[in-house]
Amino acid sequence: MTILVESTITSSLENSMKLTNASAEDCYLPLAHAIALVTTNSLTAVLGTFGNILVCIAVVNNPRLRRSSNFLLVSLAITDLIVTMVSAPLVGAMVVKIALTHECPKLLELIYSIAGYLSCSASIFHLAAISIDRFLAVVFPLRHGSIMKKFGLKTMLVTVWCLAVAIVCLRVSGLKEISLLSLVMFLVSYATIVVSYASIVIFLVKERRAKQHLRARSHVVEVERRVAFTLAIIISIFSVCWFPLIISFSLQGILLLSCMALHSCGLELWLCQTPP
Repeated sequence: MTILVESTITSSLENSMKLTNASAEDCYLPLAHAIALVTTNSLTAVLGTFGNILVCIAVVNNPRLRRSSNFLLVSLAITDLIVTMVSAPLVGAMVVKIALTHECPKLLELIYSIAGYLSCSASIFHLAAISIDRFLAVVFPLRHGSIMKKFGLKTMLVTVWCLAVAIVCLRVSGLKEISLLSLVMFLVSYATIVVSYASIVIFLVKERRAKQHLRARSHVVEVERRVAFTLAIIISIFSVCWFPLIISFSLQGILLLSCMALHSCGLELWLCQTPP
């Protein structure tokens, strides 16, 4: 919900900022539009912050919830808090500044872009890590605990955050190939999610047909199956909410790839000369 509304607010703000005056530094936003954006944005920020903080508190304070999958969810909640506690206030500040002064807040826009890219990238990488964790928990329940406790959880957390920060740094640096790189990393992440959950489904179908596992193992698999199903719903909702932005990244990456191929053949098209 937070992601969906935030994406809508971002799209509306960008469309409004395109209504510029003669000066490139001037922006215009109708007051009624600004009030609607600030109201919706504030409500989303409050609800999103409250919900994600509850997730963090529940896992930290309840020993029974301190499992690898739940710590990954806490880290995912932190990425959402970046949206609700950083991006959302920045959106409000930009809307107010544009509506009252008709000036484009370049610095706020840059900070907002950094926070947005960090949250988006980190969220996708977290979901890929969670899908791997669920695969190990369901398919290899006896080894899952030892793997995650020894190095699995720390490796996943460090990897997803480092990759997210790296993407932000490359995008801020102005690297032209960053759209293509983002496309590749997003496709790899989604492929990981799809393969992991497809493997879980195949395993559970075979498990049910075989009916040769122990009762204790059956209980463990049943619990992990419910967790996997819940996380699958979360991933599906996430995919729907982030779909417009992911499509935007994909189109930019495909366009860049096409331009690179055309230039390698010595063809110069105006499309490739147009900055993204």
